[in-house]
Amino acid sequence: METPEAPEQTELQSEEESTLREYFVTIVVCTIFALFVTTYVVHPMTVPTPSMEPTILVGDRLLIDKFTIRNGFRLGLPFTPKHTIERGDVLVFKFPRDPRVLYVKRAIGLPGETLEIRNKNVYIDGKLLHEPYKVHSDSYIYPRRDPYHQASGDSQRDHYGPKTIPDGLYFVMGDNRDDSADSRYFGFLPRTHILGTPLLVFWSYEDEADAYLRSSLPEILQLYAERIIFFFTRTRWSRMGQLVR
Repeated sequence: METPEAPEQTELQSEEESTLREYFVTIVVCTIFALFVTTYVVHPMTVPTPSMEPTILVGDRLLIDKFTIRNGFRLGLPFTPKHTIERGDVLVFKFPRDPRVLYVKRAIGLPGETLEIRNKNVYIDGKLLHEPYKVHSDSYIYPRRDPYHQASGDSQRDHYGPKTIPDGLYFVMGDNRDDSADSRYFGFLPRTHILGTPLLVFWSYEDEADAYLRSSLPEILQLYAERIIFFFTRTRWSRMGQLVR
């Protein structure tokens, strides 16, 4: 003959099940909310290369606004922020030749404009563009029609176009002009590849120059161990919270 459970034991089991149910629902809701936020609103990104120096340094961790630019591409939600891409905006986008890879560059040429690069200088519709953000690490200017360098792609680093930018496309360049793979090499950037724009640096760590090339498990473990050991000495504390412009 079975012994009926005591009321106290039944109540205890019911409370445990209720607590587990609350934890489960909370985890599910938080996960869905986090996925929504990182997919449509804001997303973290690490910068592994120096193509945007000195604006963005190797090892900067950025928060990417994925909402306002996308909201500006379409009619958008009422009473929500939106932004139309302007010259000088720093953009995060899917690399046209491999959408799995994210790039960050600056919008230089807009749809309908004619862009030309002569002796490292950018001209928009025939007028010299003032660019206080750019730097040149190499003072040498490759000749426009040097057959050797033309074949290697170096000539188009310092000379390009003139070309008219079609509708829906943009011409983007890195601020570190002599060390940047950008529209001079991979062509115009489709609007559909643009994900957003950096908001601020939430953490900046002075990684080794080849950190992004480490791919094996031992190398990755070593990299993370270095970040833990040297967290305080290699963190660029002055960059944390800095806006990206």
